[in-house]
Amino acid sequence: MKHMVEKIAANPSGILMYHAPGRPFAFGRWLGIEFGTELLQATLIALLLAQTRIVNFAGRVGFVVVAGILAAITTNVSYWNWYGFPSVYTASYMSIQIVGFFLVGIVGAVILPKPAAR
Repeated sequence: MKHMVEKIAANPSGILMYHAPGRPFAFGRWLGIEFGTELLQATLIALLLAQTRIVNFAGRVGFVVVAGILAAITTNVSYWNWYGFPSVYTASYMSIQIVGFFLVGIVGAVILPKPAAR
């Protein structure tokens, strides 16, 4: 194990995504997949929000933001930790996800009906 640690410390390392020549440039398809993924995320968190008993606006937005923080942490921190993704990239990408969930939280808090009082 000590030999492996020394080898890793002394040599370059990284992760490389390689695509052989001939891969079609399907920008529209990639954008569509990204949009579909984010729409699914927004729909799922809206369904979760609708199941809560949170009645005030800030609480409803906060619930969705916490879900966004969880989503941002889940993959990005692991990539930063294990693969050495740059901290600036990790923080930026997490910020984008959290802001997106914040906006979904605002829309959900406005559009979804408030739960009936008990």
